[in-house]
Amino acid sequence: MVAGTNKVAEIELNFWREKLPSVQVPDTIAASASPLTQEEVNTFIEIIKGGNLRFHAIQFCNSAKLLCSQSVPVVHTTTSDYSLHIHDFESDQLMNDIFFSHEELKEGGQITLPDFQTPWKAFLPRNLSQLIPFSTAALSDVLSSFGISDTSNMALNMAATLTECEAEPEQGEIKVCTTSIEGMIEFVLSYFSSSDHLEHVSHPAPTADSGKKVKISKVVERVSEPSNLAPLVCHRFVYPYGVFYCHSINGTLTFTMELQVIENKGNHYNATALCHPNMQNKGSDYCHMVFGDSLLWLNKDKA
Repeated sequence: MVAGTNKVAEIELNFWREKLPSVQVPDTIAASASPLTQEEVNTFIEIIKGGNLRFHAIQFCNSAKLLCSQSVPVVHTTTSDYSLHIHDFESDQLMNDIFFSHEELKEGGQITLPDFQTPWKAFLPRNLSQLIPFSTAALSDVLSSFGISDTSNMALNMAATLTECEAEPEQGEIKVCTTSIEGMIEFVLSYFSSSDHLEHVSHPAPTADSGKKVKISKVVERVSEPSNLAPLVCHRFVYPYGVFYCHSINGTLTFTMELQVIENKGNHYNATALCHPNMQNKGSDYCHMVFGDSLLWLNKDKA
């Protein structure tokens, strides 16, 4: 295949600029845009439509910068925690390393930074991702098409992502899984009805301090949405190509924080935390930070 020069990434990013003209493209989105050229997209469309992807899987994964490795770490996800983080199965600290209680969210409180070593890869352009079935029922065929063993860690991750995406929303939750940057943008717009006063909040993942204890030096709750809309957050899920799990939960609270690594009075970080109501145990909200590839969407009026 002869590579062309018309990169699809620019089309994806121009879609963002057209639909969200007042919202800057985050670095994490720009870095995840497809590296394919339009000529390559057209070629792979014909390959997929002809049912021949399995014969071109290596070329497809390499050209599109997809995650087709068999040996990626297993990423844990549950339908009640709305978050994905790499962690050893043997560790009983999984929940404590990801979540903290609302009561811990106070000046002088101590929490743990999650593990940010996440295996994210590029998104596919929507006209390609729409041709690949995204369902548990089709998983076996998709694994075969990508040349991924059904006993591999990657297969476990893909099954977990599909299970999460197909699960019924929790009480008070609105959710969708999108398999393209364009799909995520359209869901955000449908949720807020307009791009006016819209902003996203994201912070670079402090990978150098993953797993370390931090002290909360300052915490401020952001005021409620004027429109009574709960904050909307989009998390990356593990799949060969980019998948966003976007959801909102009624009663979610948003906080901005200033953190310092406790060890040797280390690095300082700005952070955002969300506290979701626990529908199974009223009054016991659980909180997590928004870092890295996760995007928190708010109205500017909420700042």
